[in-house]
Amino acid sequence: EFIHYLILHEIGHTLGLNHNMKASNLHGLDAIHNTEITSKVGLIGSVMDYPSVNAALDRTKQGQYYTMRPGPYDLWAIQFAYENGRSEEETKALMSRSTEHELMFGNDADDMRAAGKGIDPHVNIYDLTSDAVKYNVERMELVKLISKELMVKYNKEGESHHDHLIAYYAMLRQYRDAANTTSRFIGGISVNIAMVGQKGETQPYTPITEAKQKEAMNVLTTYVFAPEAFTFSNDLYVYLQAQRRGFGFFARSEDPKIHEQILAIQKGVIDHLLHENTLERIVDSELYGNEYTLTEIMTELTNAIFKADIAGNVTSVRQNLQITYTEKLIDILIGKSKDRYNNTAQSHALYFLKEVQKMASTSTGDISTKAHKSHLKTIIENALTDVK
Repeated sequence: EFIHYLILHEIGHTLGLNHNMKASNLHGLDAIHNTEITSKVGLIGSVMDYPSVNAALDRTKQGQYYTMRPGPYDLWAIQFAYENGRSEEETKALMSRSTEHELMFGNDADDMRAAGKGIDPHVNIYDLTSDAVKYNVERMELVKLISKELMVKYNKEGESHHDHLIAYYAMLRQYRDAANTTSRFIGGISVNIAMVGQKGETQPYTPITEAKQKEAMNVLTTYVFAPEAFTFSNDLYVYLQAQRRGFGFFARSEDPKIHEQILAIQKGVIDHLLHENTLERIVDSELYGNEYTLTEIMTELTNAIFKADIAGNVTSVRQNLQITYTEKLIDILIGKSKDRYNNTAQSHALYFLKEVQKMASTSTGDISTKAHKSHLKTIIENALTDVK
């Protein structure tokens, strides 16, 4: 199915079609595995998107993994480009359909694939359905479920453990994509590009609802920041061995870099949430409808990263996370990035840096935790002396 979809995608390019990174919003979560629907209109609105692979959490309900036909947007765009003998009125009528749900559009210039890029979370890569947040929860639950099966599934006599490693990387990539696309709803803006007076026109910019932003934050708290967020089996880690090929480990040791991989996912989310563009947009959009304020976001983010364990023992994974978050706050205040942040963002960074300092001042925890808290306090104290 992927090869079929890929060929459709590339043929679309030869016919002149742009990427359409909004097309994956075509169906709701309840319809994506209904082949009676997806086989007729497509799994997504356009083959020109980069969708997530549609693997069902409930394997008994699996539908199509990838779209197998041109979508409604593709047919409409091709008609516009290649239809002969069309009158001016017919052309206007065709163009006026652009506000229809199945013809939604956003290309590479609009998508939110990188931290701080774009503003509409519905225009993204590696997402699926009109409710990407709930879909992402299913995706991360699926990764947790699959992780329990890897040892048996890829334990093949006479073979190396390379398949264990590749499967683990594939799981982490799916988990990373779900985390990233979820984070884009916080501070996000739904964009409508209809012309004035066009049927289906709404205001151009509508902040994502407070409820949806809070839902996204709760998902990130549970699946990305919580102490138990990355509880894969320790039995799996000792089998993450790449198959040896000549001098394959010449530049870097071969042991699995577990903490590094987990932190990369967490840092990717933090980099977006605390990006200067995101923070500026959150503050600006409070003037035109955003009800999830910067103060609320920073409070809940800080609590998600510290509250569960700062008064007890902090695991090494959480220590990495807490130091990274603290260093990001410091960077906003006095780092190389400080000139890119507005005053409101810097004021919040200063306030929550002091909140972290208070939390790190407790003497509880094992020796590793005490060393960690001492580290936190030291870098914060040093940073505060440089704040002007």
